[in-house]
Amino acid sequence: MAPRTIGQDELDGFQIDDDGRLYWRGKGVLLDHRVTLRGFELVLATIASIGALLAGIHPFGVTLGWW
Repeated sequence: MAPRTIGQDELDGFQIDDDGRLYWRGKGVLLDHRVTLRGFELVLATIASIGALLAGIHPFGVTLGWW
């Protein structure tokens, strides 16, 4: 089945319970999918995060005369 847009008349198919979970016509809608990194992937993600942090801090350090 190909994805399609929904119309105004179909919006009443959405429901939210007291805990904030979303339902479509009584069926739960999966809104997140957990990703687990293992071994080498975790090392690469950590290095990339540190690099992104340093790349963001560097312009501020230059502006403030830290280096």
